[in-house]
Amino acid sequence: MITEVLKNLAYLYYPKNICPWNQKEVYLETVEYKRLEKVIDFFNADENQKLRNTIKIEFEKDLVLKDFQDFSRLDSQDRCYTFFLGIVEGGEFCSITLHLSILIPYYVIETIIHKEQMIIPRSKIEELEKENIDRRKIKDLVLEIENIVEKKLLYSKFPKEILTDKFEDISFQDSYLGEFRMFNAFFNNRVIQQDEN
Repeated sequence: MITEVLKNLAYLYYPKNICPWNQKEVYLETVEYKRLEKVIDFFNADENQKLRNTIKIEFEKDLVLKDFQDFSRLDSQDRCYTFFLGIVEGGEFCSITLHLSILIPYYVIETIIHKEQMIIPRSKIEELEKENIDRRKIKDLVLEIENIVEKKLLYSKFPKEILTDKFEDISFQDSYLGEFRMFNAFFNNRVIQQDEN
């Protein structure tokens, strides 16, 4: 049931059976694309920076979550606000990314353990872990984020089981017809892994 509702909502923003790669001019003139562009422009406007700041204020009350960074890319036509938090757990650099859709009141939280990453030296990771006075694990932080997003921002968790479902008849930007997924329709163009939150 929810899958059909979400598909029908996606069809409001993405034209059916028109590929932006080889039919770009036609695609850009469709009612659906113009509708999507208006919504993105509205949420990307300066006056809506206040909304993003309000979201950050909700996290500033928490010792760890106050470090959430706004990585939103509406200027690249993302369909969500994106907030990123880097933490160290178990000697590994980890990240929590919160995606809040601007098209529907749903969110997705991704957690990634960046094994063998080369950006932060091992000595710095060990130093950060020693300095950490908050001993909550990544799972506990995710639960706290979910609590804030659902109770204060009134968003619902996007159904995990349909995140990677493909649309056969719509696409956007660098996705071909048949490769565009539910996550892409409501959030951004990233490829999200099935086992992520």
